[in-house]
Amino acid sequence: MKKTLSITILLLTVFQVFSQNKKLLIKNVNVIPLHINQELNNKDVIIEDGIIREIREQIENDTIKYDLGVIDGSGKYLIPAFSDAHSHLPKKENLKSYFLMNLINGVTTLRSMRGEMWHLEIDKNDEFTPKLILSSPPISRRDTISETEANKMISNYKKSGFDFAKVLSIKDEQTFDYLVSSAKSEDFHFAGHCPSNVGLLKVCQSSVFQSIEHLGGFFRLRSLDDINSAINLSITNNIYHCPTLDWYFTGQIPEDELRKRNGVEFLPTELVESWESKISAHYQKTTESEREVERKESKDKFQGRLNYLKYIYRQGGMLLLSPDASGIYSIPGYGMHSEMEHYKNAGISNFEILKATSYNLSKMLSSQNEWGTIKVGAKSDMVLLNENPLENIENTETINGIIFKGKFYLKSELEDKLNAKKR
Repeated sequence: MKKTLSITILLLTVFQVFSQNKKLLIKNVNVIPLHINQELNNKDVIIEDGIIREIREQIENDTIKYDLGVIDGSGKYLIPAFSDAHSHLPKKENLKSYFLMNLINGVTTLRSMRGEMWHLEIDKNDEFTPKLILSSPPISRRDTISETEANKMISNYKKSGFDFAKVLSIKDEQTFDYLVSSAKSEDFHFAGHCPSNVGLLKVCQSSVFQSIEHLGGFFRLRSLDDINSAINLSITNNIYHCPTLDWYFTGQIPEDELRKRNGVEFLPTELVESWESKISAHYQKTTESEREVERKESKDKFQGRLNYLKYIYRQGGMLLLSPDASGIYSIPGYGMHSEMEHYKNAGISNFEILKATSYNLSKMLSSQNEWGTIKVGAKSDMVLLNENPLENIENTETINGIIFKGKFYLKSELEDKLNAKKR
């Protein structure tokens, strides 16, 4: 009996030492948890094995050893790390730089919206691989899909490990009905475009869509009653809206200004060259006055998108956030801050903007107790800011460091790693 007791005590001691080796303390920090509209001042946040173990009042003379470090959060603000809800993963050879560009900007979750089979092989345990929410290869109007084929397709996507099916477009309503029926039977979900030949109201009634991208379908509705019905149906059926405004914003900006956007220097040379080739071809076909008219039209259309976003928000519609950094001079990671500015210009409160950057996506996936917030038991991905984002949303750019997979990285440290890859 004594021998058994001694072994038990020894194992407990070893476990405690092992656990302490994975502890991190963020000391005397102001916490913005997001699952509640409240700022918690002067707190100590203890992270162990990548999980938030304790949020307590500051202890001045803590004698516990934190082998992953003690980070002084005095005067700083701790918020959940950002989630890009509409990302496009690059080629394999550019993947690590792409991940670092996001991490530098506090983005630790990426929802891929144009899946490929090789995405399932990405090493999720690599030091700098974010949380990945992976779409299937997109379904498009070119696909002729029978009822049997729909059942097989959705079943295979789920078994393969994709998190949802991406809808780009649909051949016809019958195909849509087949896919919806298959998704319901497999307890699988869709996200993506609103097919023009199906319509927003039917998409919202399908009960299998998680989100609708780009404000899809709203511009085809002809009455305020229909718009209100679509918003109400999206609320009832737990469908979120991801407007991806920054993708549309760039059309009103002169190319010389776009080239100055933050993060351009980290983009693959071949990508920038392809953009410049498109710009050059357009310049050869148009005059400066014609391009000025195009920019004015783009600005007016963009304002229309802002107005729709403002109305959806005021009617209680649920929002995700992403710049959709796949257009000309759209920058992964860096574009998240531009997108937040667009939301501010649509009259959305700073608190609701921050929720759209993280908490809303986790809630959409019924994972709000696991990540996207700061509370005991949640995963620890967080961003430490030098200034308060509730006072000014631009303060999301004042990143001091990122807590990722239980470790703390200074922003400058991640920038050094990215610069090294660029060289």
